[in-house]
Amino acid sequence: MAMILSAFFSKFGELLLDLAKKEVEMLFGMPGEIKKLQNNLRKIGEVLIDAERKRIDDEAVDDWLKELKDVMYDADDILDLCRVEADKRSEGSSSNFLAGSPFPLFSRIRKLSVDHEIGTKIRELNKRLEDIRSWRSEFNLELTSPDTQRVTSQICRKTSPVAEIDIVGSEIEEHTRSLVDSLIKDDRRRNILVFAIVGTGGIGKTTLAKKIYNDERIQKWFSVKKWVCVSLDFDDIILLKDIYDGTKDDLAGDQSRSSLEPKVETSLRGKKLFLVLDDVWTAKVWCDLLCNTLKSCASGSRILVTTRNGQIVKQMKAVNTHQMNKLSLKDSWILLCKKVVLTGEEAEIQHLEDIGMEIVKKCDGLPLAIKAVAGVLCTKERTRRAWSVVLESTAWSTSGLPEEVRGALYLSYEDLPSYLKQCFLYCSLFPEDHKIRMHYITPLWIAEGFVKAEGSSTMEETAKEYYRELIMRNLLQPLDDPDEFSLHDLLHRLARYLARDESSVVTKVHEAGSNNGPMKLRRVFVSNVHEVGANKPMTEIVDVFVKKDALRTLMWNMRLMSESQAQMDVIFHKLPRLRVLDISHSGIPGVPDSLANLIHLRYLNISRTRISVMPETIGNLRNLQFLDISYCFYLSRLPNSIVNLHNLRSLNLDNTGVVGMPVGLERLQNLHTLRGFEQQRNRSEGWCTIEELRSFSCFTDLSIGRLERTSSSSEARAAQLGSKPKLRSLELSCTPGLQPSEEETRRIEEVFEELHPPPSLEELQILYYFGREFPKWMAETSPSASIIFPNLRRLYLHGKYCEPLPPCGLLPNLEYLSIWNAASIIDVGPEFSVGTSSTGSGGGRAGVDASKYAFPRLETLVFRCFPNWQEWHWDRTQAMPCLNYLWLDDCPKLMSLPEGLLLHATSLTTLIISNAGSLTAIENLLSLTTLEVQCCPNLEKVSDLPMLTTLEVWSSPKLELVENLQSLKRMKLVDGEMRSLPSYLLKRVQRSTKKRKRVQVAHLEKLEIQCSSELTRKICQRASPEWPTIQDIQQVHVYSKDRSMHVFYNKSPFSFTTNFNDTTTTSSSETPSGSSGTAL
Repeated sequence: MAMILSAFFSKFGELLLDLAKKEVEMLFGMPGEIKKLQNNLRKIGEVLIDAERKRIDDEAVDDWLKELKDVMYDADDILDLCRVEADKRSEGSSSNFLAGSPFPLFSRIRKLSVDHEIGTKIRELNKRLEDIRSWRSEFNLELTSPDTQRVTSQICRKTSPVAEIDIVGSEIEEHTRSLVDSLIKDDRRRNILVFAIVGTGGIGKTTLAKKIYNDERIQKWFSVKKWVCVSLDFDDIILLKDIYDGTKDDLAGDQSRSSLEPKVETSLRGKKLFLVLDDVWTAKVWCDLLCNTLKSCASGSRILVTTRNGQIVKQMKAVNTHQMNKLSLKDSWILLCKKVVLTGEEAEIQHLEDIGMEIVKKCDGLPLAIKAVAGVLCTKERTRRAWSVVLESTAWSTSGLPEEVRGALYLSYEDLPSYLKQCFLYCSLFPEDHKIRMHYITPLWIAEGFVKAEGSSTMEETAKEYYRELIMRNLLQPLDDPDEFSLHDLLHRLARYLARDESSVVTKVHEAGSNNGPMKLRRVFVSNVHEVGANKPMTEIVDVFVKKDALRTLMWNMRLMSESQAQMDVIFHKLPRLRVLDISHSGIPGVPDSLANLIHLRYLNISRTRISVMPETIGNLRNLQFLDISYCFYLSRLPNSIVNLHNLRSLNLDNTGVVGMPVGLERLQNLHTLRGFEQQRNRSEGWCTIEELRSFSCFTDLSIGRLERTSSSSEARAAQLGSKPKLRSLELSCTPGLQPSEEETRRIEEVFEELHPPPSLEELQILYYFGREFPKWMAETSPSASIIFPNLRRLYLHGKYCEPLPPCGLLPNLEYLSIWNAASIIDVGPEFSVGTSSTGSGGGRAGVDASKYAFPRLETLVFRCFPNWQEWHWDRTQAMPCLNYLWLDDCPKLMSLPEGLLLHATSLTTLIISNAGSLTAIENLLSLTTLEVQCCPNLEKVSDLPMLTTLEVWSSPKLELVENLQSLKRMKLVDGEMRSLPSYLLKRVQRSTKKRKRVQVAHLEKLEIQCSSELTRKICQRASPEWPTIQDIQQVHVYSKDRSMHVFYNKSPFSFTTNFNDTTTTSSSETPSGSSGTAL
């Protein structure tokens, strides 16, 4: 049930109060009706929370709520229409409205007609509510007060996809080791073998599979590793594309098995594959789809399946089946403690162990259930009374649910406040295992009316807090990207069950009409309908949907949409109650005028389509809050009527052909996000200029392009960027590729000087700037000697002619810094870290302690395209103690790394250097674990990196001295012209060098080489100088330059595979013998 009535009533009550203030009763000739509505809602609302709780087990209550919900949806639309009409009339007096009309008589008739329609509908609404209210006494419902908004995610919680905090007990470690041993064991029954993990839902099958997938031995053993979520209604096309080993763009036009299967087979031919098929519900995924497609993989390839059904793995002919056991009571308590107290101080709740043990007993040893209950407990006080309330909750015994989601999972849902329940249920609108981004889902919650801002927080900020709380409660499962999540399949099924009457996911044509319940369908997600025929699937689906005239959300994630606008026209005419419409990524070339019919629309996403024109009728969408037109390359201008969208909160024009905004932008005072604003030279031509930004105080995200068109500094000053207290993200850019004159250079410096952002800024991008100095405000400090941007975390700078770099080291919270295309930089000195001062001594900055202010929190630093940079001066200044990632790209004249990097960047673990033609040595970086070197033709020495485990060297032929890398485990060498192994690897050269600690090949676990065909063949020959080195390494993968030839070698257990058969070797089991595509 996606509408949570208790939350809806709260929102509805506020709307009625607003309408009462506007004297809507008198405006539409319906005296007393609004007050009657308020009274009816108050009486019904008193029992809603109890009714929603009892509906699961009481069919009569459920039917009553369904009827009430149907009325409330209608009421929402009626009052929405009422408010729109009232707002129209409030924009001018009634007399002015009529006088301004070219057809005054028609306007009067229309007004009378609308008034009568609204008045009639509200009277009917009251009658229906009174009938529903009269039935209330039949159900013996308890009076309850509505829950108040309380966001609890301020508790500090850090999560990860396979966080160790989710893993308890020694058994999982033993099972991981045992299964990995079996997976890499030499077994030649077939090229590819199936292994399985079997157990009930929520028992931890996926957690174990991920432990195995991330195991270091698995990562080393297999050349290709893939993870695919299969789910109950898996899609053949998506699954094949996920398994394909290559660029996904290669498959953009493939929408059939017949075209995809040979490409997938070719991409994996001869490669040792490890494929996880997670959550398998039918053996068909293997027996009918993948078995033949993957038969050309190299010997030793493995499939790992997770499933609840042991019969499935028998049908798949699994050679090894691991049965998952439930957690012991002790391990269940340990997991609960870890998930409730994330600080690691489990002693804080040890006094509650007896109650906690009773709670985990109810979870029956299932990790998912324990985590769900922990999500409830972490919002409660740590008292016996609070935990006893959870233990004694009636939600444990609710029986009217599918068995697999009863108990702890339903409890975790039932404990949610109403405003979070509807947000959680909305996530079930997406297919199982669907990856959802926070920045996508939160605007949808707002558009549906689920979000109520409190205090000074915006709705966007409040929606993000909702998201964080659902993460904290373990109801949403974060992925590698913390802003991306999915639902565990059991939680997805719980949400789908509760929302089953109102929402539907359509992946096949016949599913479009499958909702036959008593409730009207309100929300639909259409995705990946692959039936043959370019327009047939859409035509059939549209024919079904136009009969579902109560739809509020339609997400059409389908590339095969018709080339004509006719079907869109039908949708816009037949589905007037839509509030969310997403037709992004479709083939539609335009939007019809009938868009104006969608007067309730809050969210419109037409990004990445082929539209070239937007209709003027979009101005009728007075409720529209979010408009995304990004990546519409063919769209050149916006309709003038767009300035009528007074409720618009977000307008995204990134990467479109739109050349400017129509005059009147200042009327959109609710805008929080404006992406892709293009500056214009002349307002008189009907374009908006940067000056119109002055009146906006709500901006949180703003990007302005073509700033070279700004006529003067006074025009830039008029934008008043510094007076926008909520601005978090700002992008200022000029047109790339300009050849500016002296006058243009001077003017752009003056313009940027006046675009001073506010202190609230968290992310700043200055792109394609062609001034000779960065703005002075980047180096300003306040009177207390603190930097003027205390909250800045991410900074991107692109200044071709700028010198010197600004003192970024003074930014106290900067975490990410990227500077590129700095052609004028020759030296980077102390000014980059601590600035300069005419009054300070020792090169420091007056009033600033360099030891505290030089990049104290910087984690990532990127320098790209510094063609004239020669020296990086950094020695005594203490800086960058948190730096862990450094990328230097296209710095051909940089001669050496600074001493300060060696002395002070003690957290640096990853260093990537590419196209550094003058660099000769990389050494003495004591914390470095990963080094990647690309196209450094004069690099001669890599040494004294005691923690280095991974080294990659690309096209650096002069590198001869590689020593004192005691921890090195993995090495990759790429040079298409390489005809012999480098001297630092050859075993006999190592033996002749006694004092130096060169690469110890016996310690290498994996060596990957891409080289000439000549060397690929030599490596297979026992008599070659390369073989003594190769045979001592645990795993070796060698490819020719064009990847047409390969050699795969494994020391123990022994395996040797090639795809050519002209090698000359002995037959000894300790050395290779010729083979063609098989392991010996």
